[in-house]
Amino acid sequence: MSGPADHALSESRGHPDGSGPAETCTPLHRALTARGATVLGGALIVGVCGVLLRYPELIALGAAGLAAVLVAIAMVGRAPRVAVTRVIRPAHVTRGSAAGAVALVSLRAAGRRAVPAMSARDLAGPGTRQFAVPRLKGVDAHELEVPLPVGRRGIVPSGPLLVAREDPFGLAHRTLDTGTAAALYVRPRAIPLPDVTASLARSVDGPQSDTSMEGTLAFNSLREYVPGDELRHVHWRASAHAGKLVVKQHVDTAHAAVAVVLDTAFDPTGPADRGRGAGGALLGPDEIFDAAVDCAASVAVIAAQQRHPLLLLDGAGQSLLPGTGRRRGGSAVEDVLDALTLIMPTTLAAGAVDPLADSVRRLGSGPRGSLAAVVSTRPLERIAEPLRLLAGAYARVLAVTACGTAGTGTTRTGRVTWVTVGSVDELPAALLRARAAA
Repeated sequence: MSGPADHALSESRGHPDGSGPAETCTPLHRALTARGATVLGGALIVGVCGVLLRYPELIALGAAGLAAVLVAIAMVGRAPRVAVTRVIRPAHVTRGSAAGAVALVSLRAAGRRAVPAMSARDLAGPGTRQFAVPRLKGVDAHELEVPLPVGRRGIVPSGPLLVAREDPFGLAHRTLDTGTAAALYVRPRAIPLPDVTASLARSVDGPQSDTSMEGTLAFNSLREYVPGDELRHVHWRASAHAGKLVVKQHVDTAHAAVAVVLDTAFDPTGPADRGRGAGGALLGPDEIFDAAVDCAASVAVIAAQQRHPLLLLDGAGQSLLPGTGRRRGGSAVEDVLDALTLIMPTTLAAGAVDPLADSVRRLGSGPRGSLAAVVSTRPLERIAEPLRLLAGAYARVLAVTACGTAGTGTTRTGRVTWVTVGSVDELPAALLRARAAA
């Protein structure tokens, strides 16, 4: 599902030669519109009354109405045969991109006979676009350009194209579903985070490459002792000077892992002022969740670009990346962005067990790494203890809350940095302020 941003995804379907899904058309016995059914019923009633009452005028009127209905059915009886080609450009786009994306749709007559002028509508995300298609004959093609919405992250469907055939009086109507469809990937916004980039570059004492010795540990920093640390890692001289136990923090120079946990649960009972934009409009769960996905994508993309082995997990601890979740040499940026394109929020049911705390605990008990980021739309103070334990396994921990409200807050507790942002655009400055205040 990955590819360069300017790659065009094209599908040609609905051809009569069977190379794609079969076209579907409204059955002829269902071609009558409400107006046509009314005319047919009225014509039958008037005609019967004329026969029973022996009024030639009524008989003629009924016959005229019946003839109009039959002519209308004959006009739409032959379904239009069209061949459709669809191209999405680009196939992948960043959410909110100013360049946007379009579906280029080409129609031509599928047979030797010309196709009369007709109307068409094309599915473009949650809405449709109406078009007038001129007469098609021979190899001449009519091209349509359908803009696709890019404001929301996810997969935006494009197509199928629905071609309408109807008589001039609106008595009969048939719709041809050409079966032509494609999809646009609207990816999350991943912006540069200078603080994270520099932090990852400094967290490894020695080069990373495929020639690095497996399991090589290097001293990185000193930190406060947390339950579960091995006593052989205690730095006794520094502990005596600080008046508390201090342990040596090491990182694996061959596997300086980065973990990103994206909490997909949304709490509908949150504070009333959460999720209000600059104009005061109340944002929905999807808009707030998109801000959280942008934050997670920004951290994960940096890890992928620097080829750090990456764990990308949801709130239940399930890997979002294809194949092995933790791979030497890192994950591809395309894989990261596509995985975060597909993720959707879930509603936290009343009384349900929140799996996020257990997922963070399990992550903290696993292999050590350089950076762990936990991103949520809910306040993360409720899992402060698991995050503190996570700091025992990772050299640096980021707890990011995306609330959808303008304004940021930053604090630091030990090696856990707490950040609250309204959007991903506020995240770089918030991280720099947290580092400066440390």
